[in-house]
Amino acid sequence: MRITKSIRLLFCAIGLYGTSLAQDIEDANKLKTDFTDKGLQFTKGDNFLLNFRFRTQLRAGYYSRTDDVDEHGFEGMVRRFRLRFEGHLLSPKLEYKLQLSFSKRDMDLDSGDPQIVRDAVFYYNPNKYWSLGLGQTKLPGNRERVNSSGELQMPDRSIANSKFTLDRDFGIFINRQIAIQKQVIQLQTAISTGDGRGQVSVDKGLAYTGRIEYLPFGEFKNKGHYFEGDLEFEETPKLSLGLTYSKNFRANRTGGQLGKHMYSAYDEEEALYANIRTIIADAMFKYNGWAFMGEYFDRKVDDFSVKDFSDRPDDLVTFLKMPAGKAINVQGSKMVSKKDEIVIRYTQIKPHKEVALYQYRMATKAIGYSHYFNKHKIKLQGYLGLDDRMGDSDELDDPFKNRVNGMIQLEIGI
Repeated sequence: MRITKSIRLLFCAIGLYGTSLAQDIEDANKLKTDFTDKGLQFTKGDNFLLNFRFRTQLRAGYYSRTDDVDEHGFEGMVRRFRLRFEGHLLSPKLEYKLQLSFSKRDMDLDSGDPQIVRDAVFYYNPNKYWSLGLGQTKLPGNRERVNSSGELQMPDRSIANSKFTLDRDFGIFINRQIAIQKQVIQLQTAISTGDGRGQVSVDKGLAYTGRIEYLPFGEFKNKGHYFEGDLEFEETPKLSLGLTYSKNFRANRTGGQLGKHMYSAYDEEEALYANIRTIIADAMFKYNGWAFMGEYFDRKVDDFSVKDFSDRPDDLVTFLKMPAGKAINVQGSKMVSKKDEIVIRYTQIKPHKEVALYQYRMATKAIGYSHYFNKHKIKLQGYLGLDDRMGDSDELDDPFKNRVNGMIQLEIGI
Protein backbone atom coordinates (compact mmCIF):
# COMPACT_ATOMS: atom_id res chain seq x y z
CA MET A 1 0.00 0.00 0.00
CA ARG A 2 2.83 2.37 0.92
CA ILE A 3 4.68 1.50 -2.32
CA THR A 4 1.58 2.30 -4.38
CA LYS A 5 1.14 5.64 -2.60
CA SER A 6 4.81 6.50 -3.13
CA ILE A 7 4.53 5.72 -6.85
CA ARG A 8 1.46 7.94 -7.08
CA LEU A 9 3.29 10.80 -5.36
CA LEU A 10 6.27 10.32 -7.70
CA PHE A 11 4.05 10.49 -10.79
CA CYS A 12 2.30 13.59 -9.41
CA ALA A 13 5.67 15.26 -8.85
CA ILE A 14 6.79 14.37 -12.37
CA GLY A 15 3.50 15.68 -13.74
CA LEU A 16 3.82 18.96 -11.84
CA TYR A 17 7.44 19.36 -12.98
CA GLY A 18 6.47 18.64 -16.58
CA THR A 19 3.63 21.15 -16.42
CA SER A 20 5.94 23.76 -14.92
CA LEU A 21 8.61 23.06 -17.54
CA ALA A 22 6.07 23.33 -20.35
CA GLN A 23 4.84 26.61 -18.91
CA ASP A 24 8.42 27.91 -18.73
CA ILE A 25 9.00 26.94 -22.36
CA GLU A 26 5.74 28.57 -23.39
CA ASP A 27 6.65 31.75 -21.48
CA ALA A 28 10.12 31.80 -23.06
CA ASN A 29 8.57 31.63 -26.54
CA LYS A 30 6.17 34.49 -25.91
CA LEU A 31 6.94 37.89 -27.37
CA LYS A 32 7.60 40.27 -24.49
CA THR A 33 7.66 44.05 -24.58
CA ASP A 34 9.30 46.54 -22.27
CA PHE A 35 10.35 50.19 -22.25
CA THR A 36 14.01 50.64 -21.31
CA ASP A 37 16.71 53.28 -21.63
CA LYS A 38 17.43 51.75 -25.06
CA GLY A 39 13.90 52.38 -26.31
CA LEU A 40 10.89 50.15 -26.86
CA GLN A 41 12.17 46.59 -26.46
CA PHE A 42 10.76 43.37 -27.90
CA THR A 43 12.21 40.01 -26.84
CA LYS A 44 11.41 36.36 -27.53
CA GLY A 45 13.51 33.95 -25.53
CA ASP A 46 17.26 34.36 -25.83
CA ASN A 47 17.37 34.38 -29.61
CA PHE A 48 15.44 37.52 -30.56
CA LEU A 49 15.86 41.12 -29.44
CA LEU A 50 14.58 44.29 -31.07
CA ASN A 51 15.13 47.77 -29.66
CA PHE A 52 13.10 50.44 -31.45
CA ARG A 53 13.96 54.12 -31.11
CA PHE A 54 13.07 57.38 -32.80
CA ARG A 55 14.41 60.89 -32.54
CA THR A 56 13.91 64.25 -34.19
CA GLN A 57 15.71 67.59 -34.14
CA LEU A 58 13.70 70.79 -34.61
CA ARG A 59 15.87 73.79 -35.48
CA ALA A 60 15.52 77.54 -35.95
CA GLY A 61 18.49 79.63 -37.04
CA TYR A 62 19.71 83.06 -38.09
CA TYR A 63 22.65 84.14 -40.28
CA SER A 64 23.80 87.75 -40.54
CA ARG A 65 24.59 86.85 -44.16
CA THR A 66 24.11 83.73 -46.25
CA ASP A 67 26.82 81.73 -48.03
CA ASP A 68 26.03 83.17 -51.47
CA VAL A 69 24.44 86.60 -50.91
CA ASP A 70 25.45 89.44 -48.61
CA GLU A 71 22.04 89.50 -46.94
CA HIS A 72 20.83 88.11 -43.65
CA GLY A 73 18.74 84.94 -43.62
CA PHE A 74 16.65 82.70 -41.40
CA GLU A 75 16.10 78.95 -41.33
CA GLY A 76 13.53 76.72 -39.73
CA MET A 77 13.51 73.00 -40.32
CA VAL A 78 13.23 69.44 -39.14
CA ARG A 79 16.98 68.90 -39.23
CA ARG A 80 16.78 65.17 -38.53
CA PHE A 81 14.02 62.60 -38.12
CA ARG A 82 15.19 59.02 -37.74
CA LEU A 83 13.93 55.57 -36.89
CA ARG A 84 16.36 53.04 -35.47
CA PHE A 85 16.07 49.27 -35.06
CA GLU A 86 18.78 47.16 -33.45
CA GLY A 87 19.18 43.92 -31.55
CA HIS A 88 20.07 40.31 -32.36
CA LEU A 89 18.64 37.40 -34.37
CA LEU A 90 19.00 33.62 -33.85
CA SER A 91 21.77 34.22 -31.30
CA PRO A 92 23.08 37.10 -29.18
CA LYS A 93 26.26 36.76 -31.23
CA LEU A 94 24.47 37.86 -34.44
CA GLU A 95 23.61 41.54 -34.08
CA TYR A 96 21.94 43.92 -36.51
CA LYS A 97 21.50 47.67 -36.81
CA LEU A 98 19.06 49.41 -39.14
CA GLN A 99 18.54 53.18 -39.27
CA LEU A 100 16.30 55.23 -41.58
CA SER A 101 16.25 59.00 -42.09
CA PHE A 102 13.38 61.07 -43.47
CA SER A 103 14.21 64.79 -43.31
CA LYS A 104 15.42 66.48 -46.50
CA ARG A 105 18.73 67.69 -45.03
CA ASP A 106 19.45 64.14 -43.87
CA MET A 107 19.22 62.29 -47.20
CA ASP A 108 22.57 63.04 -48.91
CA LEU A 109 20.90 64.55 -51.99
CA ASP A 110 24.34 65.20 -53.53
CA SER A 111 24.51 61.45 -54.23
CA GLY A 112 21.85 61.85 -56.94
CA ASP A 113 18.91 60.24 -55.15
CA PRO A 114 17.35 60.61 -51.70
CA GLN A 115 19.15 58.21 -49.34
CA ILE A 116 16.68 57.00 -46.71
CA VAL A 117 18.81 54.08 -45.49
CA ARG A 118 21.61 55.28 -43.23
CA ASP A 119 22.60 52.01 -41.57
CA ALA A 120 21.93 48.42 -42.59
CA VAL A 121 24.64 46.26 -41.07
CA PHE A 122 24.98 42.84 -39.43
CA TYR A 123 27.72 41.87 -36.99
CA TYR A 124 28.96 38.48 -35.85
CA ASN A 125 30.58 38.66 -32.41
CA PRO A 126 32.30 35.32 -31.66
CA ASN A 127 33.40 36.71 -28.28
CA LYS A 128 33.68 40.04 -26.50
CA TYR A 129 36.99 40.84 -28.18
CA TRP A 130 36.14 40.35 -31.89
CA SER A 131 33.45 41.77 -34.14
CA LEU A 132 32.94 41.04 -37.86
CA GLY A 133 30.49 43.19 -39.81
CA LEU A 134 28.94 43.37 -43.27
CA GLY A 135 26.74 46.14 -44.59
CA GLN A 136 26.41 49.90 -44.66
CA THR A 137 27.38 51.97 -41.64
CA LYS A 138 29.87 54.59 -40.44
CA LEU A 139 33.51 54.10 -41.25
CA PRO A 140 35.92 54.30 -38.27
CA GLY A 141 36.72 57.94 -38.92
CA ASN A 142 36.93 61.05 -36.77
CA ARG A 143 35.40 60.99 -33.31
CA GLU A 144 32.92 63.78 -33.99
CA ARG A 145 31.44 61.83 -36.91
CA VAL A 146 31.35 58.47 -35.16
CA ASN A 147 29.51 60.13 -32.27
CA SER A 148 25.80 60.02 -32.95
CA SER A 149 24.35 63.33 -34.13
CA GLY A 150 21.92 62.88 -31.25
CA GLU A 151 24.77 62.97 -28.71
CA LEU A 152 26.47 66.24 -29.65
CA GLN A 153 27.00 69.24 -27.39
CA MET A 154 26.04 71.68 -30.14
CA PRO A 155 23.23 71.57 -32.70
CA ASP A 156 25.59 70.25 -35.38
CA ARG A 157 29.13 69.09 -36.05
CA SER A 158 32.01 71.39 -36.96
CA ILE A 159 32.92 72.74 -40.40
CA ALA A 160 36.10 70.62 -40.26
CA ASN A 161 33.93 67.52 -40.07
CA SER A 162 31.81 68.68 -43.02
CA LYS A 163 34.95 69.11 -45.15
CA PHE A 164 37.06 66.09 -44.24
CA THR A 165 34.94 63.38 -42.61
CA LEU A 166 34.71 59.83 -43.98
CA ASP A 167 31.01 59.22 -43.27
CA ARG A 168 29.14 56.00 -44.14
CA ASP A 169 30.00 53.33 -46.68
CA PHE A 170 29.16 49.74 -47.62
CA GLY A 171 31.78 47.17 -46.82
CA ILE A 172 33.38 44.66 -44.48
CA PHE A 173 34.21 45.76 -40.93
CA ILE A 174 36.59 43.96 -38.55
CA ASN A 175 37.02 45.18 -34.96
CA ARG A 176 39.28 43.91 -32.18
CA GLN A 177 39.53 44.97 -28.54
CA ILE A 178 42.58 44.31 -26.38
CA ALA A 179 42.58 44.76 -22.61
CA ILE A 180 45.86 45.16 -20.71
CA GLN A 181 44.86 45.39 -17.08
CA LYS A 182 42.79 48.62 -16.99
CA GLN A 183 44.14 49.90 -20.30
CA VAL A 184 42.11 49.30 -23.46
CA ILE A 185 43.23 49.24 -27.11
CA GLN A 186 40.57 49.20 -29.83
CA LEU A 187 41.43 48.31 -33.44
CA GLN A 188 38.95 48.96 -36.25
CA THR A 189 39.37 48.22 -39.96
CA ALA A 190 37.13 48.48 -43.00
CA ILE A 191 37.30 47.65 -46.68
CA SER A 192 34.48 49.50 -48.41
CA THR A 193 33.25 50.68 -51.81
CA GLY A 194 34.44 54.24 -51.23
CA ASP A 195 31.28 55.63 -52.85
CA GLY A 196 29.11 56.35 -49.82
CA ARG A 197 25.51 55.51 -49.07
CA GLY A 198 23.11 53.78 -51.43
CA GLN A 199 25.20 53.65 -54.60
CA VAL A 200 23.79 51.35 -57.29
CA SER A 201 27.08 50.75 -59.09
CA VAL A 202 30.69 50.49 -58.00
CA ASP A 203 33.82 51.64 -59.83
CA LYS A 204 37.12 49.79 -59.83
CA GLY A 205 38.47 51.48 -56.71
CA LEU A 206 37.89 50.61 -53.06
CA ALA A 207 38.49 52.43 -49.78
CA TYR A 208 40.71 51.05 -47.01
CA THR A 209 40.34 52.46 -43.50
CA GLY A 210 42.04 51.64 -40.21
CA ARG A 211 41.75 53.16 -36.75
CA ILE A 212 43.50 52.55 -33.44
CA GLU A 213 42.21 53.94 -30.18
CA TYR A 214 43.96 53.86 -26.80
CA LEU A 215 42.27 54.34 -23.42
CA PRO A 216 45.14 54.53 -20.90
CA PHE A 217 42.91 54.96 -17.83
CA GLY A 218 40.31 52.36 -18.76
CA GLU A 219 36.76 52.49 -20.06
CA PHE A 220 34.54 55.55 -19.74
CA LYS A 221 31.17 55.21 -18.04
CA ASN A 222 28.47 54.05 -20.48
CA LYS A 223 30.96 54.24 -23.40
CA GLY A 224 31.37 57.95 -22.77
CA HIS A 225 34.32 58.30 -25.18
CA TYR A 226 31.68 58.27 -27.93
CA PHE A 227 29.22 60.87 -26.70
CA GLU A 228 30.00 64.51 -26.04
CA GLY A 229 30.00 66.16 -22.62
CA ASP A 230 30.69 64.60 -19.24
CA LEU A 231 27.08 63.87 -18.37
CA GLU A 232 28.23 60.92 -16.25
CA PHE A 233 30.55 63.07 -14.09
CA GLU A 234 33.55 60.74 -14.35
CA GLU A 235 34.97 60.20 -10.86
CA THR A 236 38.51 59.64 -12.14
CA PRO A 237 40.20 61.18 -15.23
CA LYS A 238 39.40 59.31 -18.47
CA LEU A 239 41.24 59.76 -21.77
CA SER A 240 40.82 58.33 -25.25
CA LEU A 241 43.38 58.86 -28.04
CA GLY A 242 42.53 57.93 -31.64
CA LEU A 243 44.33 57.76 -34.99
CA THR A 244 42.68 57.01 -38.35
CA TYR A 245 44.18 56.44 -41.80
CA SER A 246 42.04 56.06 -44.92
CA LYS A 247 42.85 55.74 -48.62
CA ASN A 248 40.02 55.94 -51.13
CA PHE A 249 41.09 54.83 -54.60
CA ARG A 250 39.33 56.16 -57.72
CA ALA A 251 36.82 58.29 -55.87
CA ASN A 252 34.19 59.85 -58.13
CA ARG A 253 32.63 62.11 -55.50
CA THR A 254 34.35 65.30 -54.38
CA GLY A 255 34.58 64.15 -50.76
CA GLY A 256 34.95 60.42 -51.34
CA GLN A 257 31.85 59.04 -49.61
CA LEU A 258 30.22 62.49 -49.74
CA GLY A 259 29.87 65.36 -52.21
CA LYS A 260 28.83 65.69 -55.81
CA HIS A 261 29.78 63.24 -58.55
CA MET A 262 32.46 64.55 -60.91
CA TYR A 263 32.12 64.53 -64.70
CA SER A 264 34.21 66.08 -67.44
CA ALA A 265 33.28 69.58 -68.59
CA TYR A 266 33.98 68.38 -72.15
CA ASP A 267 32.10 65.07 -72.12
CA GLU A 268 29.24 64.69 -69.65
CA GLU A 269 29.45 60.90 -69.97
CA GLU A 270 33.07 60.78 -68.78
CA ALA A 271 33.36 60.30 -65.03
CA LEU A 272 36.37 61.84 -63.29
CA TYR A 273 38.31 60.01 -60.56
CA ALA A 274 40.98 60.80 -57.99
CA ASN A 275 42.60 59.16 -54.97
CA ILE A 276 41.86 60.63 -51.54
CA ARG A 277 44.14 60.10 -48.54
CA THR A 278 42.87 61.15 -45.10
CA ILE A 279 44.72 61.17 -41.78
CA ILE A 280 42.84 61.99 -38.57
CA ALA A 281 44.06 62.25 -34.98
CA ASP A 282 41.65 62.95 -32.14
CA ALA A 283 41.27 62.83 -28.37
CA MET A 284 38.56 62.90 -25.71
CA PHE A 285 39.10 63.73 -22.02
CA LYS A 286 36.49 63.76 -19.24
CA TYR A 287 36.61 64.34 -15.51
CA ASN A 288 34.11 65.54 -12.92
CA GLY A 289 31.82 67.35 -15.36
CA TRP A 290 34.64 68.75 -17.54
CA ALA A 291 35.09 67.49 -21.10
CA PHE A 292 37.59 68.32 -23.84
CA MET A 293 37.69 67.05 -27.42
CA GLY A 294 40.23 67.77 -30.13
CA GLU A 295 40.56 66.68 -33.78
CA TYR A 296 43.22 67.15 -36.45
CA PHE A 297 42.65 66.42 -40.16
CA ASP A 298 45.02 66.16 -43.11
CA ARG A 299 43.56 65.30 -46.52
CA LYS A 300 45.43 64.95 -49.80
CA VAL A 301 43.98 64.43 -53.28
CA ASP A 302 46.10 63.06 -56.14
CA ASP A 303 46.41 60.61 -59.05
CA PHE A 304 43.73 62.27 -61.19
CA SER A 305 42.15 60.17 -63.94
CA VAL A 306 43.02 62.93 -66.44
CA LYS A 307 46.78 63.10 -66.98
CA ASP A 308 47.07 65.95 -69.51
CA PHE A 309 45.14 69.13 -68.77
CA SER A 310 46.63 71.23 -71.57
CA ASP A 311 43.37 71.16 -73.53
CA ARG A 312 41.10 70.40 -70.50
CA PRO A 313 41.69 73.24 -68.01
CA ASP A 314 38.13 73.13 -66.64
CA ASP A 315 38.61 69.50 -65.57
CA LEU A 316 41.72 70.56 -63.66
CA VAL A 317 39.62 73.14 -61.80
CA THR A 318 37.14 70.39 -60.87
CA PHE A 319 39.95 68.41 -59.22
CA LEU A 320 41.40 71.50 -57.52
CA LYS A 321 38.03 72.18 -55.88
CA MET A 322 38.02 68.78 -54.14
CA PRO A 323 38.43 69.43 -50.37
CA ALA A 324 42.12 69.07 -49.51
CA GLY A 325 44.07 70.59 -46.68
CA LYS A 326 44.46 70.60 -42.91
CA ALA A 327 42.00 71.40 -40.16
CA ILE A 328 41.70 71.48 -36.40
CA ASN A 329 38.61 71.37 -34.23
CA VAL A 330 38.76 71.79 -30.44
CA GLN A 331 36.00 72.19 -27.90
CA GLY A 332 35.73 72.23 -24.13
CA SER A 333 32.75 72.10 -21.80
CA LYS A 334 31.66 72.18 -18.18
CA MET A 335 28.51 70.78 -16.60
CA VAL A 336 27.43 73.71 -14.42
CA SER A 337 24.65 71.58 -12.89
CA LYS A 338 23.30 68.06 -13.31
CA LYS A 339 21.34 69.19 -16.37
CA ASP A 340 23.05 72.33 -17.71
CA GLU A 341 26.23 72.64 -19.73
CA ILE A 342 28.33 75.40 -21.32
CA VAL A 343 30.57 74.57 -24.29
CA ILE A 344 33.01 76.52 -26.49
CA ARG A 345 34.44 75.53 -29.89
CA TYR A 346 37.15 76.73 -32.25
CA THR A 347 37.59 75.32 -35.77
CA GLN A 348 40.02 76.25 -38.52
CA ILE A 349 40.46 74.97 -42.09
CA LYS A 350 43.50 75.73 -44.23
CA PRO A 351 43.63 74.35 -47.81
CA HIS A 352 46.90 72.93 -49.13
CA LYS A 353 48.85 75.45 -51.19
CA GLU A 354 48.20 73.46 -54.40
CA VAL A 355 44.46 74.19 -54.12
CA ALA A 356 44.54 77.48 -52.18
CA LEU A 357 43.45 79.53 -55.21
CA TYR A 358 40.18 77.60 -55.40
CA GLN A 359 39.28 76.90 -51.76
CA TYR A 360 38.52 79.26 -48.89
CA ARG A 361 40.34 79.40 -45.59
CA MET A 362 37.66 79.08 -42.92
CA ALA A 363 37.32 79.49 -39.17
CA THR A 364 34.56 79.38 -36.56
CA LYS A 365 34.46 80.58 -32.96
CA ALA A 366 31.36 79.46 -31.06
CA ILE A 367 29.72 79.14 -27.67
CA GLY A 368 26.85 76.83 -26.84
CA TYR A 369 24.47 75.92 -24.05
CA SER A 370 22.53 72.70 -23.44
CA HIS A 371 19.79 71.84 -20.98
CA TYR A 372 19.38 68.08 -20.68
CA PHE A 373 15.87 67.01 -19.69
CA ASN A 374 16.79 63.34 -20.21
CA LYS A 375 20.49 63.33 -21.05
CA HIS A 376 21.01 63.46 -24.83
CA LYS A 377 17.57 62.00 -25.62
CA ILE A 378 15.56 65.11 -24.73
CA LYS A 379 17.46 68.38 -24.68
CA LEU A 380 17.32 72.05 -25.63
CA GLN A 381 20.42 73.60 -27.22
CA GLY A 382 21.53 77.10 -28.12
CA TYR A 383 24.46 78.12 -30.32
CA LEU A 384 26.13 81.42 -31.22
CA GLY A 385 29.05 81.48 -33.62
CA LEU A 386 31.25 83.89 -35.59
CA ASP A 387 32.29 82.52 -38.99
CA ASP A 388 35.21 83.62 -41.21
CA ARG A 389 35.66 82.73 -44.88
CA MET A 390 38.76 84.15 -46.59
CA GLY A 391 40.08 83.70 -50.12
CA ASP A 392 43.46 84.16 -51.80
CA SER A 393 42.38 84.73 -55.42
CA ASP A 394 39.78 86.37 -57.64
CA GLU A 395 38.12 82.96 -57.92
CA LEU A 396 37.14 83.28 -54.27
CA ASP A 397 35.18 86.52 -54.56
CA ASP A 398 32.70 86.15 -51.68
CA PRO A 399 34.66 86.25 -48.41
CA PHE A 400 33.26 87.37 -45.07
CA LYS A 401 34.50 88.08 -41.56
CA ASN A 402 32.69 87.46 -38.26
CA ARG A 403 29.41 86.37 -39.79
CA VAL A 404 26.94 85.85 -36.95
CA ASN A 405 25.40 82.38 -36.86
CA GLY A 406 22.80 81.60 -34.20
CA MET A 407 20.70 78.47 -33.64
CA ILE A 408 18.18 77.01 -31.21
CA GLN A 409 17.43 73.30 -31.41
CA LEU A 410 15.08 70.97 -29.57
CA GLU A 411 15.81 67.24 -29.64
CA ILE A 412 13.15 64.70 -28.69
CA GLY A 413 13.72 60.95 -28.76
CA ILE A 414 13.56 57.66 -26.93
